[in-house]
Amino acid sequence: MSYDDNYAERLIADCFHVVYYVSNVWNHGNTKWLGKVIFQHPMDMWVKQDIIFETRPTVIVESGTAAGGSALYYATIFDQLGKGKVVSIDLQDSGAGKPDFTHPRIVFIKGDCLSPKTLSKVKGMIKKSDRVMVVLDSDHKTEHVTKEIKLYAPLVTVGCYLIVEDTNLGGHPVVNPAVPGPGPGQAVYKFIETNKDFEIDKSRHKFFMTWCPDGFLRRVE
Repeated sequence: MSYDDNYAERLIADCFHVVYYVSNVWNHGNTKWLGKVIFQHPMDMWVKQDIIFETRPTVIVESGTAAGGSALYYATIFDQLGKGKVVSIDLQDSGAGKPDFTHPRIVFIKGDCLSPKTLSKVKGMIKKSDRVMVVLDSDHKTEHVTKEIKLYAPLVTVGCYLIVEDTNLGGHPVVNPAVPGPGPGQAVYKFIETNKDFEIDKSRHKFFMTWCPDGFLRRVE
């Protein structure tokens, strides 16, 4: 399944996509937000800024903290909006490549995002009045992402987004030996087939290249 129906545009975009991905320009600490390493595509971060501004979530739940750059990015946008909290989950909270900073809008949780204990902690930080957005960016194997979606999709507020990262893996168009199999994209398609509360928002592919093809899911019911 493609995120662009025009063959020529898709071919050019996909070729550049693969070149950019394997170049590691975005990886190994080469892309930063306010000095903190971020392992995401700058075009996707711009799209997320659009989404946050348009939908005004008050809580963003993120699985996969890594160095914390993306959590800081979301917190910086919340600073501009004057409210908001980021809840970022990772198995580790220290060591190489882990966050070396604090921010009043960020809560870092050490734990397995699939564990009932971790999910309970996350739910405890969400008020009934909150608008919730979720970004899934931890283990990218299909089985893991399927479980993540099942647990965290219900937290998303109507009108807000569930964003599944790295749906470009599994040959869409990237093949990464470190993540064998169809990857997160397959988990998304299975979820959409059986859940009508969410729809894929293809308008978020406006920059032609994204790490999240068909991974921007808006809750409609």
